Amino acid sequence: MQCTILKSDLYELIQKTYPVVPLKSSLQVLSNLKISFFDDKVEISATDLDHSIIVTKTTTSQGNKEITVNAKKIFEIVRELPDGEIFLSVDENVLIIESKKGFSCKIAGASTNDFPEFPVVESTDLFEIEVNTLKEMVLKSSFAVSKDESRTCLCGIYWNVDLKNMGMVATDGHRLGSTFVNGNYAVSEKTSMIVAPKTLLHLIRVLESAESGSVISVIKDDKYVLFSNDKIKICSKLIEGPYPDYDKAIPKNNPKKAIIEKSQFLEAVKRVSVLSNQKTHLVKCIFKDEEVEVSVFNRDIGGEAQEKVLTEYSGEQHTIGFNALYLLEIMNIIKQPKIRMEMNTQISACLIFPHFDKEEDKKSDDTFLIMPLRIMEEMQ
Repeated sequence: MQCTILKSDLYELIQKTYPVVPLKSSLQVLSNLKISFFDDKVEISATDLDHSIIVTKTTTSQGNKEITVNAKKIFEIVRELPDGEIFLSVDENVLIIESKKGFSCKIAGASTNDFPEFPVVESTDLFEIEVNTLKEMVLKSSFAVSKDESRTCLCGIYWNVDLKNMGMVATDGHRLGSTFVNGNYAVSEKTSMIVAPKTLLHLIRVLESAESGSVISVIKDDKYVLFSNDKIKICSKLIEGPYPDYDKAIPKNNPKKAIIEKSQFLEAVKRVSVLSNQKTHLVKCIFKDEEVEVSVFNRDIGGEAQEKVLTEYSGEQHTIGFNALYLLEIMNIIKQPKIRMEMNTQISACLIFPHFDKEEDKKSDDTFLIMPLRIMEEMQ
């Protein structure tokens, strides 16, 4: 058999599957990509047993054939190939790659018998979501996923789907990101799941070039969630729950409120935090009257810095400390030119929202939370 495909198309398929291949595994076959040739298409598959992917491209082929080959080697070879048509063929367990410009090579492969089957997901919990909406939701929540593997449920993104509303939440105990959007989702009943961020982040990278308004189907059962369209299938094992009641961590009484120009505040925090402690990244914010003063005092290097930013503030003068990296990360996620900060005490969580002058401009309900840092005496 022989398959004809453009180098750019083949490289794109490999780029989409290669990140799923595990760096280390006791199963040698997981280091391979599975390449399946059909009369009118080619499929490339990868899996690490928890995450599986199949990508498809329409091609001109003769006959059906399958083979698995080392993912790293074929990635490196195809990356260096000249542009133009590539000819692929399989002879026993050998993949032959030839280019129209004279290059040819052979890669020893292996039978597909030991390559894990793509999971079968059977459920009535099926709905569709716009790709752009999915991207926004993942970006607004995934940053706060915990790295602490002892609390497995917090290592995923909590995804809740109702008939008229959908939301994603993640928290690591120090910060939280949540986003909810209204829509019509054809689920039989309210459903929820905890999805690995690796799956969702890779999915939105793969869908980066998707056309505006395009959708992807989502199917969930007790063990897996499957994302699919006519060109891609990504399946992931769900993380076991239950997810903690994150709503209890969101303070409801926040009498101190500030509305700030995001870009000015962000730049001030950036500049001042250059001199912050390299372990805590502590910056102190003093909210008063019509301004917030951002400052740093670093005893270790004998440095200090401060900058004032105009703000609309209501409440008593308030001093609070933040991890500058966490604060900057949240501000970079928010697209609105203004943010609203709501606070209570020096030790209670601070809430950050995108600020809308008109409520009708709001397309989603986004809440970001950041826990304050204790301000050392010398910074008081």
